[in-house]
Amino acid sequence: MRAWIVAGFLALASASAAQAQTNSDELVVTGERLREMVRSFVDEVAPPELSEDQLARWNSRYCPLLAGLPARPAQYLVDRMSQRAFELGLRPGDENCRPNVLVFVTPDAGVLAQALADDHDLMAYYNNAEYGNSLGRDALLEFVSSTAPVRWWHVAQTVDQRGAIIDGDGDVVVADGTRLHRATRQDFNRVMVIVDARQADGLRLEALADYLAMVTLAQLDARASVADLPTILNVFADRDLGRPGPTQLTDWDRAYLEGLYRAPRNANNTGTQERAIARRMEGELREDTRD
Repeated sequence: MRAWIVAGFLALASASAAQAQTNSDELVVTGERLREMVRSFVDEVAPPELSEDQLARWNSRYCPLLAGLPARPAQYLVDRMSQRAFELGLRPGDENCRPNVLVFVTPDAGVLAQALADDHDLMAYYNNAEYGNSLGRDALLEFVSSTAPVRWWHVAQTVDQRGAIIDGDGDVVVADGTRLHRATRQDFNRVMVIVDARQADGLRLEALADYLAMVTLAQLDARASVADLPTILNVFADRDLGRPGPTQLTDWDRAYLEGLYRAPRNANNTGTQERAIARRMEGELREDTRD
């Protein structure tokens, strides 16, 4: 598929692989280093303290809507984001689905962020069963004042194992053999994303699409420092530094998302989920190395 360039549309709105190690000590060191890097990545991108102490994810339907670009590039972004969701086992919405991922491309990102923030029901910054759970008011202020090329806001809801919304304190812990887990989980209800058109100018659409997929399929810390790791999250920083950056989801990104969508959803806390993500990431990245 032809790779479109964002610039024109916004005006309108490793080194080769090393030889196999033969020394067992060197192999152990290499393995330990990967484990350390993975755990650091998972810890760094984890969102700030969550009110429900559980990581959220989409349950089934993923329906992005993009505003601010002409129809053709907008559809390309939506299609590519939907493909990434499909790869995780989600059901991308058709043209009649109710949008739950709202992406706005605008040269007035700060103005739009403030307008969204003024809508308490939409942003759910007080955290309640009716409107959902978010990072709260302080995080919303950071969302408004951000100067990043892309900013995002996730709203989740506490649901039971059938997906029904819990009307009250759903923090119920039950025993399952020797393990503890909750009777509830966190499902994304909606995500709002604002792309600063001026800062995104010149970025390839395929890279922007995968960046948007990454930050809407998972709730990530917007302040995460991952400059030394291979991730699509570095695409803007790499471009600004004049160095080649990723043009699509990297193996690390895919492994993280796979880990999130395979981690126990009703875990007792985020620590349990993050450890599960790290284990799966490490396993998948080792497989990629062997391949």
